[in-house]
Amino acid sequence: MKEKQKLVYRTFLTGNANPDAELPLIIPLHFLGSNPDQIFKIFFQDFDYPARIIAPFGPYKLTEQYSWFPETIYTEGEEKQGKFVGELVVRFLDNVGLWIQDFPTIGKPIFLGLSQGGDMCFTLAAQHGDEFRLCMPIAGRLLTKEFYLKSDSGMIRIHHGLEDPVVPVAGMRTAAKRLLSAGFKVETREYEGAGHEVPQEMIDVIEKDILSVISDKS
Repeated sequence: MKEKQKLVYRTFLTGNANPDAELPLIIPLHFLGSNPDQIFKIFFQDFDYPARIIAPFGPYKLTEQYSWFPETIYTEGEEKQGKFVGELVVRFLDNVGLWIQDFPTIGKPIFLGLSQGGDMCFTLAAQHGDEFRLCMPIAGRLLTKEFYLKSDSGMIRIHHGLEDPVVPVAGMRTAAKRLLSAGFKVETREYEGAGHEVPQEMIDVIEKDILSVISDKS
């Protein structure tokens, strides 16, 4: 059996959570040139609900920061990029399975990813819907044409700035339509005046999306 390639990660607790308790698991995926501490600070420094955050490092070192993809990937076409991301997502999910074994967890995890992390979340949403309760691609690209709708696929909430010059909003809208037409549970959140960034309004809406899932006792 092939040994699983383990990702390095940081863990954080929110809302005065007991580290030994069963907790909701939230996994944020950072952007190019970032790290787990930064992605936690952006989205969760004021998050006041008890939860466990596991934030992995991208496997490629970039100066003093990290990347999910090698620099050379951007010279490839989207088909090859999509194949790479698909394989990376399988490796990532292998690690998620290990984390769930190691940490007491309530329900399926929640995924969110920004930019490169958003690319990964789109592939997670399209091909591995039974692995999460909620998946939120943020300023990301849908790089796969292969969709696998599962009977227990989780919710998809896509967040994107209307003025994004790096990943234009038109691509996000096309991706959302494709997922919807394939039967996925998709909603989009668009932010006026926002570029390839995370405005406070987006942070607030993402928090509401998360709380609507982890506080649901049904």
